[in-house]
Amino acid sequence: KVDSILVFEHGQIIGIVTEKDIFQEIVAKGLDPKKTTVKKITKSPLITIKKDATVREAIELMEKHDIRRLVVMDKRPIGLITQKMVCGNLKEDSFTLPELVSDKVFCPYCSSKFENKKLLSKHIDDIHIGRGLLEGNLKRSTAE
Repeated sequence: KVDSILVFEHGQIIGIVTEKDIFQEIVAKGLDPKKTTVKKITKSPLITIKKDATVREAIELMEKHDIRRLVVMDKRPIGLITQKMVCGNLKEDSFTLPELVSDKVFCPYCSSKFENKKLLSKHIDDIHIGRGLLEGNLKRSTAE
């Protein structure tokens, strides 16, 4: 399953677009996907890591930049390392890595980060439930 793509301009990598970016930038904001360019939702600059870096360095870099993917470089992109690859698909309370501990809470639908549960609850009410996204009513969410 592909959930992210590298974006190039004039033969140079300018950033990355993820499934989450598409959801947050197009679906949640009600933008028209037929008119929104990939460049508009591209996250830039691209954060990369050298192929001989340690896993700990990868975790620290992801935490520092609040990202879940790093492009692995050896003069050119040779791969992608994700937070999920490093930590697996374990539940949050299964283990604790100091590098991944955060006092923030995340939306289970779009992975947006919030300072507290109250803000998360408001976000879910306003964006996901209020716009009908949880019921699959995307037409309603883009009609506003």
